[in-house]
Amino acid sequence: MINVRHLAVFRAVAKTGSVSAAARLLHISQPAVTKTLHVLEGSLGLRLFERIKGRLLITPEAQTLMPQVERLFGNVDAVQQLTEEIRQGFAGSLTVATVATLASSIVSVAISRFHREHPKVHFDLKAFSTRQVLEAVTNNQVDLGVVDVSESRPDMDVHELCRADIVCVMRSDHRLATLPRISPKDIANETMITFTEDTTTGWAIREALRKQKLPVHIAFTVNHTLSAFSLAQEGSGIAVVDPFPMLLGSFPKLVMRPFRPAIESRPRVLLSKTRPTSVISGLFVKTLQAVADEMVAESRLLLKLPQSRTG
Repeated sequence: MINVRHLAVFRAVAKTGSVSAAARLLHISQPAVTKTLHVLEGSLGLRLFERIKGRLLITPEAQTLMPQVERLFGNVDAVQQLTEEIRQGFAGSLTVATVATLASSIVSVAISRFHREHPKVHFDLKAFSTRQVLEAVTNNQVDLGVVDVSESRPDMDVHELCRADIVCVMRSDHRLATLPRISPKDIANETMITFTEDTTTGWAIREALRKQKLPVHIAFTVNHTLSAFSLAQEGSGIAVVDPFPMLLGSFPKLVMRPFRPAIESRPRVLLSKTRPTSVISGLFVKTLQAVADEMVAESRLLLKLPQSRTG
């Protein structure tokens, strides 16, 4: 059986031309080098070196082996380099499951930023329903999940990314666009676009209207914030949703105003307790956190909210 460590000694002697130089290069004793060469020659059944006029010369048979030996150690070096990159989070793969609303905002921005810093990391982004994200994390089908609801399970670690106020989004020429903030009374008779009632945000919006005994006129329900923004840009109504898509700069006809009483969107990262967390996952969560913080701060600047409302 050929031992890679024995080949490393053979390679060092062939490169340096002496046992003493090879010993210094490998940080081992000269007798250890000599013994290893004898063991390797016995395993191969070949004479690897001959001493001629005081010089240690590689035999033609051993010289024939050298290209394969170099190829082997080239692969070993590549494995060592890749191992170091993986250890530092610069190589590998990451599968992320998230809801469509966050896939097009916080998560996509974070992936783009992370990839610029770690170009050897491969991403697989899956946009699911909340239930599917929870199942994917529970069943260890993904490295992490990102959702915008408080629901979690005992076998998950949950990390809150941020807290962002729900906003009213409308065309800049809408009559309510002149108001500094929007109340349930302001939108009670407007055509509304928002999430379904079985979502945390959708229920909270309807509850705000019901508490003031106001009618609920929701003409459009969506499961994706971008859909709500697109409908609002076409003049279909007022979208009451999270603010993140506005920060992408894709909706120049729209403005957003704070909705009061405040309703919070609280995106969370989900990690399975039964799946080891990779270095890459940990680093990516930090990038998600940074992007979320920046987007919340930017949305508050657009809304001119007091900075005391921190996430």
